[in-house]
Amino acid sequence: MIDKIIQPYTQPFLKLISEILIKFITPNQVSLMGFIIGILMCAFIILDFYLYAFVALILNRLLDGLDGAMARLTAPTPFGGYIDIVFDFIIYGGFVLSFGLSDSVFLMSSCLLLFLYIGTSSTFLAYAAILKNYDPTFKNESTTEINKSFYYASGLVEGFETIIFMTLCLLAPQFFNIFAFLFSMLCIVTIISRVFISYQRFKQ
Repeated sequence: MIDKIIQPYTQPFLKLISEILIKFITPNQVSLMGFIIGILMCAFIILDFYLYAFVALILNRLLDGLDGAMARLTAPTPFGGYIDIVFDFIIYGGFVLSFGLSDSVFLMSSCLLLFLYIGTSSTFLAYAAILKNYDPTFKNESTTEINKSFYYASGLVEGFETIIFMTLCLLAPQFFNIFAFLFSMLCIVTIISRVFISYQRFKQ
C-alpha cells in the first residue's frame, strides 16, 4: 500500500548506487547475494541472534531494491524478474518459519501466517499471470512508473508493510505472536481485496 508512495524517494538513491555497481556485478548476482544473506538472516533467528538477523534483513532488502534498479539501467530480463519474485517469497516464508522453529511458543502464529502467505502470494501471482493473457495491452501503475517484469497486484500488505513487520519482530522478538496476529489480519484483508479486484476485472 505504501510502496507506490515511497518509490519516488527511494528510486533516485538506488539508481545512484546501481550506476556504480553495474560496472562490477550483474543484477542477477546481486539477487543471489541478497538471497544468501536472507537465508543467513533466517539462521540467525533460529539461533536467537536477532541483532545479526536485523543487519542481514537491512542488507537483504537493500540488495533486493538494487537488483531491479540495476536491471533497469540496461533491460530487465524475464529470468531476473523470476528469481526476484521467487527469492522474495522464500525469504518471507523462511523468516516466519524461523520464528516457529526458534521457540514452540511462536509455532501456532508462525503456521497461521505461513498459511496466509500462501493466500497473499497466490492472489498476487495468479492475478499477474492471468492478466497478461486476458489483456496483453494492460499497463498498471507499477509497470508504467517503474519498468517491472510482471503485472503488480496492489494490496493492503505489500513490500514496505512486510519489511515493517519483519523489523518489529527482530527488534522486539518477545512480541512476535502479537505482531504475527496483527499482520495476519492485514493479510486476510489483502487476500479478500485482491479476490474482489480480480472478480471485477475478469468477470464476463
